[in-house]
Amino acid sequence: MEKSELSQMVEIEASSKVKNGRVPTGIEGFDDFVEGGFPRGSMILLAGTAGSGKTIFASQYMYHGMSKLNESGVYVSFAENRNTFMKNMKRLGMDFGKYEQKRKFKFLDLITVRDKGVESIVARVLAEVDSLGAKRLVIDSFSVLVQAFYERIDARIVLHTVLGKIVPLNGVTTLLISERPFGTEYSGGGKEEFVADGVVALNSVTKKGWLIRTLQVLKLRGTRINSEEHGYGIDGHGIRTCPLPDIRPVKRIYSQKVRTGIEGLDRMFFDGVYKSSTTLVGGASGTGKTTVALHFIVEEAKRNGRGLYISFEEPAQQLIRHAEGFGWNMNEFVDKGLTKFVNYIPEPYNVEQQLDKIFDLLKEYKPARFVIDSIGSLERVMLEDRYLRYMRSLVSHLKDHGTTTLLTALAKPVMPITGAGISILVDNIIALRHVEIESALRRSIVILKARGSAHDSEIRKFEITSKGVMVKGKFVGMEQILEGKPRKSMQEKPSADRPKS
Repeated sequence: MEKSELSQMVEIEASSKVKNGRVPTGIEGFDDFVEGGFPRGSMILLAGTAGSGKTIFASQYMYHGMSKLNESGVYVSFAENRNTFMKNMKRLGMDFGKYEQKRKFKFLDLITVRDKGVESIVARVLAEVDSLGAKRLVIDSFSVLVQAFYERIDARIVLHTVLGKIVPLNGVTTLLISERPFGTEYSGGGKEEFVADGVVALNSVTKKGWLIRTLQVLKLRGTRINSEEHGYGIDGHGIRTCPLPDIRPVKRIYSQKVRTGIEGLDRMFFDGVYKSSTTLVGGASGTGKTTVALHFIVEEAKRNGRGLYISFEEPAQQLIRHAEGFGWNMNEFVDKGLTKFVNYIPEPYNVEQQLDKIFDLLKEYKPARFVIDSIGSLERVMLEDRYLRYMRSLVSHLKDHGTTTLLTALAKPVMPITGAGISILVDNIIALRHVEIESALRRSIVILKARGSAHDSEIRKFEITSKGVMVKGKFVGMEQILEGKPRKSMQEKPSADRPKS
């Protein structure tokens, strides 16, 4: 079939020009990546693996145009019949049937079209677009469309002539779905990614048995794009993106110090930690990390300041009960709005949504102190580069807003610190550990790092009493405590070869 034959199927006025402006998708967070939407009249390739949400993405794009902008749309499906599509989308809150009755939407079910149907496919699509005055078109999917034609070149003609030249003249913005096999970067049938005005890739990887989804705008002509790889989730309302947080320079540094709430620890820091600093408390399970964090948050409440405590491990009521065991009336602080406990259970599929909620909470609640207990729960379920990006952004945000922060982390058996990436980000590092001495279990505390501040470098004993953490004297006559193998210090003995005086 020649290109001229395709051109004769429809009559398009020469004066018809693509209007300036953007076509918003309505997908939460996504339009910010592309200056507010796709350029009107553009052809966008949406490539992704099976189950990545390509059809949902396209449906939200279509539905937003009808429901919010009064733009008609045509959805051409080679993969799913009308009834299945309508039912699945209605479960996500998109009632396409309502707009179908208003003649604002047309679903073309072309599953059964094969070999000789190329002319009828093109003619029907163009006729429906013209009849509805459609401004949005979805082809789902081009991978199946290629298989529907007897000759592969026929699919190319449809792509180049109809979708690439004729349809855009009427200001129709087309979303072209393409299947991508798992484990490949192959985005289409061979050349459509080069012909398309834009390419959006939906990616997925498996971590700890969970599917983690990321989205990336690879190109979009005439647009300044955010080309970073962003997370996204699929819930009962469709796709919601989780943009990577910005990392902004810190504009203000504080010179005043604040108390941790543990008298002996404040002495070790020479009168507390700096305001807006971030302190990491690392230790094995049972060493007292949560108790130190509660001291830190209670100290602020006693001064009528706000504290936000995010727990990834214990529910709020359990933390409150824990605090009451030390004589602190946490319920009173909570009722006065001085302390807020929030509990999340992070998993790979929801962790970035939870982190976004934490950022929102910080902006809304504006705490003077902030605790995350523990960051190991985030590290366990997130990809390393994304985890470090979020933590770097969080730390800089808190520092810039003058929020003093304490993070807890489950330490490895030998070195009581977390990964090097986080160790560099924080200002202070406190190591807690169990020490076995003479068949008795003791606890040790030491400051490994205090950025810009002198501090006590002694390894000291501490106990958890009915009033909380009590820091005591150093371990006298002992060595190799941090290595977990404490022993009595070796006294210098006279050498056998040394001459006697």
